[in-house]
Amino acid sequence: MKDILLRVLPHIVPDEEEVKRAREAEEEIKRRLEKFDVEYKFVGSYARNTWLKGNLEIDVFLLFPEDLPREELEKRGLEIGKAILDSYEIRYAEHPYVHGKVKGVEVDVVPCYKVKDPSNIKSAVDRTPFHHEWLKDRIKGKENDVRLLKRFLKVHGIYGAEYKVRGFSGYLCELLIVFYGSFENLVREATKWTRRTVIDVKNHEIRRGDRFFVVDPVDEKRNVAANLSLDNLAKFVHLCREFVENPSEDFFFEREFEIPRDEELFMELEKRGTAIFAVEFNKPDIVEDNLYPQLERATKKITEFLERENFMPLRTGFFVASKCYLIFECQVKELSRIRRRMGPPFEEEKHVRRFLKDKLYKPFLEGGRWWVYDERKFTRPEEAVKSYIEKNWQALGKNVGEEIRKWFKIINGKDLVKVDEIKKNLVEFLCI
Repeated sequence: MKDILLRVLPHIVPDEEEVKRAREAEEEIKRRLEKFDVEYKFVGSYARNTWLKGNLEIDVFLLFPEDLPREELEKRGLEIGKAILDSYEIRYAEHPYVHGKVKGVEVDVVPCYKVKDPSNIKSAVDRTPFHHEWLKDRIKGKENDVRLLKRFLKVHGIYGAEYKVRGFSGYLCELLIVFYGSFENLVREATKWTRRTVIDVKNHEIRRGDRFFVVDPVDEKRNVAANLSLDNLAKFVHLCREFVENPSEDFFFEREFEIPRDEELFMELEKRGTAIFAVEFNKPDIVEDNLYPQLERATKKITEFLERENFMPLRTGFFVASKCYLIFECQVKELSRIRRRMGPPFEEEKHVRRFLKDKLYKPFLEGGRWWVYDERKFTRPEEAVKSYIEKNWQALGKNVGEEIRKWFKIINGKDLVKVDEIKKNLVEFLCI
């Protein structure tokens, strides 16, 4: 394993040229910040020398007094960010910050409060300088182990705590390396993790809890792994088991993804005998951390509807490209027009009388209860979903619902296969 990891390092450790560019950008940022009466701190992977080769980004936090009004903090933070960057755009987390470039290097300028105690933060970013102080000396000598972990996660799509990924944050990666001492020790020990593992980094302790929990050493009530999904935790544990059993450089490099030809894909859809379709609509103009929870909600609501209507959904999901796509695969392609509906037990006279009135088919008794046949309005899941969305768009998330209300279409069969921008997602969804 050690030999393999050594062979991977040249691909993930920044070379001299990249480090030089970083140092020049840092010095230029410092020079420009001298014009402003503001305390600042370099934090994150650049400040701790744990960034991956080719992924350089400098994080500068502007530290303002606790008594400064929130509006003033945001205003001054944006003003300074815009002034020190060569080019910029405004981005949003808990409050707006400035992203841009200095001497060709990407930079985030983030305002925060200089609080005395991380348990009394006024916004989520106020905790970050404490994270940096706790880690900066403890991570020394282990920087390349952090890089190995980040690359291992990134190649398999589970690096990043944002809602789009719901994987391992950079901070979580560094804490795990501090706790286990090296990448090699981490992957060996992670093979034993469960959904109830609790890792207390500060107190050097592993225990059992009610969920996977990595205790934040600067705020012991906080779970650093709160955004990590259960499935991504399971994926990481499985990858560690495979890597420990058969170490290989392949775990650190993306494999070329081979997409079947359209005819092969369409034949697969036909062979499955299921109903596979997607709801396509325009992407709302909102940040990803707001978009993805809404897409998840919309998918869940439609899935629950399909279950109630007996279309037996096998798998559901969503993709984001230039447009948004909610995708569904149902075991039932078409239901009978006739279904039976349950009525009251014969003892409930009032309810029975009401139930027996004005029925298309004659009610009948079975097991001491009245039943009746009636006709379904829709027999195919695509038709049913179209009707459901038209009537219930407000339940699908604020911005997603609004976009769907304006325009959506349902695509299946050859039309679905021909949507190039989601073809890779479709192949992964179908597990082929």
